[in-house]
Amino acid sequence: MAGQLAVPRILWVALFFSTLLYLAVIELTTLEGEPSWQGLLLPLAVAAVMMAGASLVAPRLLLRQRSSKSTEESSSTQAAGAYLVALILAMALAEAVAILGFILGIRGAPVTVVMPFFVVTWILMLLRFPTQEKLDEFRA
Repeated sequence: MAGQLAVPRILWVALFFSTLLYLAVIELTTLEGEPSWQGLLLPLAVAAVMMAGASLVAPRLLLRQRSSKSTEESSSTQAAGAYLVALILAMALAEAVAILGFILGIRGAPVTVVMPFFVVTWILMLLRFPTQEKLDEFRA
């Protein structure tokens, strides 16, 4: 059973640390011209809130859909596959929040504007760290 968590944890680590790379790119990029992030802040913030909400809701919808369809005993391999799909979806939506912050950072937004996007992403990702209990939810 612990072997079924290896791939989800590797994916989790890879996606989590990709957000740190985004910050490194922002730090290493020099802005040419005037900052042009102010007009993007509101639409990107709204999109980030929607993606964060989707990151929390989508895996539950997949779990509910799986529970309603599954009338027969599902194998542990099928459960692990369903869990992996839900994890990837949740992590991708969480990472999208960081990408929106990355866009603002590249456009010259200050760290006080950019970091909340990354903090929200990290919280969402930490909530999704693969555990045996979360995998077992997809077996039920």
